[in-house]
Amino acid sequence: MQRKGGYIAWLIIIAAIAALFLAWQYVGFRLSIRTLPAGTRMAGLNVEGMSREQALNTLEMGLATPIEITYRDQRLSLPPDTVELRYDAEETAANLDRGLSAHRGLEGFLAYVLRRPIEPIDVPVAVRYSQERMDGFLTRLAMQYDQPPQEIVPLPDTLTFRPSQPGYILDIASSRPRLSAALTSATDRHASLIVQVEEAPPYDLTVLGELWQSILSPHPNIIPGIFVKSMQSGDEWGINADVAYSGLNLLQIAVMEETYRALDPPLAPEVTNWLSDTMGVTSSRAAANSLLGNVIGNGDPYQGVENLTTSMHYLGLINTFMATPYDEVNNPPTIVTLANSRTDVNTQPTPAMQTTPLDMGLLLEMIYQCSQGGGALLAAYPEQFTASECGRMIEWMQTNQTDSLIEAGVPVETPVAHKHGFTSDAHADAALVFSPGGEFVLIIFLHQPEWLAWENSAPLIADIATATYNYFNLTP
Repeated sequence: MQRKGGYIAWLIIIAAIAALFLAWQYVGFRLSIRTLPAGTRMAGLNVEGMSREQALNTLEMGLATPIEITYRDQRLSLPPDTVELRYDAEETAANLDRGLSAHRGLEGFLAYVLRRPIEPIDVPVAVRYSQERMDGFLTRLAMQYDQPPQEIVPLPDTLTFRPSQPGYILDIASSRPRLSAALTSATDRHASLIVQVEEAPPYDLTVLGELWQSILSPHPNIIPGIFVKSMQSGDEWGINADVAYSGLNLLQIAVMEETYRALDPPLAPEVTNWLSDTMGVTSSRAAANSLLGNVIGNGDPYQGVENLTTSMHYLGLINTFMATPYDEVNNPPTIVTLANSRTDVNTQPTPAMQTTPLDMGLLLEMIYQCSQGGGALLAAYPEQFTASECGRMIEWMQTNQTDSLIEAGVPVETPVAHKHGFTSDAHADAALVFSPGGEFVLIIFLHQPEWLAWENSAPLIADIATATYNYFNLTP
């Protein structure tokens, strides 16, 4: 009996200790549930460690904060009242209490005693807004900030262009979920709207032609012939590009090309001197005739001009010819071409030598492409040209430094390989321009009956060159 009584005593002591332990744990548990457990979130807001009232108040303040909206680089603010945002505090509190019920009951007490983590609680928040008002806001935003793609626009006052611009369209359907998420979040009150981008319209050389016309419009008595071609894209444009003009000294480019076709390097010093005098600033017609007679014509300058004309036609430059050498006083034979048969435009070209802006542009293109190892010149005469020879032709044209005409229309550091020429009624310049935005051919002929004043033509050619350079070197 004594031993049994001892067991009972020990049981009573153990039970008392357990009761005290549970009582102590229960007091701690009751203190712990005054704050929200770890992992409790409401509308994205972490409220663990807050009291019930603190959490509800913080949530209400968060949902009352205006939404920051981004439309591309535009930042806007959307007050919640704009979309009739309504927060139901009582319903949200009831949701919170339901979510905490297990935590505050026996299950929560046992988890506290056993130090067992409880499942995170994501409390549903009673917040509503008008879908119609939100769509109305997005529609107004689109009307204000959407823009269609914009074409490139010429700016005559500055001889430049406003670059083409992409278009922007708010994707309302795709933006709704983002705005909705921001409206119902107590922490992330920012919505980047989805804006579809339409590519800027591609550049079109017609707009350069428009700027040329605005430059030329104050000079109604001048008949312009202009041709431009990009060496990269192959795009081209012209005004009277297939009209016949006097060949002038521009045909010395063909003389140089035919010289290199007839001879293999190294060239004799005498030929080099003739080329230097022909293609340099002096633009010697006597030197050009020496090349026509001694090189191209095998001793006969008339055979030289015939050979040159035949070669130009073989290359497809059917409106280019020389009927006589330079400064020949005898009446030349009549050569009929498509260009000089036109009746709508007449520049009174000399019958001795003629070309068109298009033909001269294509010849310069052939020389350029040949210098790059390809093109029509090498295809037509594969055994008679090399890329280095064509590169040397460009170098000869770069020695023609006049500081006027096309040269004057581009920045001084821009390499220009060109040949110019003029008579009393016609002034012209033909150039390969090596600009940062790409290489291009530019041919400009100006004709005015009876007399064309240099003080009118030189600035006009320079302005056309400036506009063309600016087109090829637009900053998007």
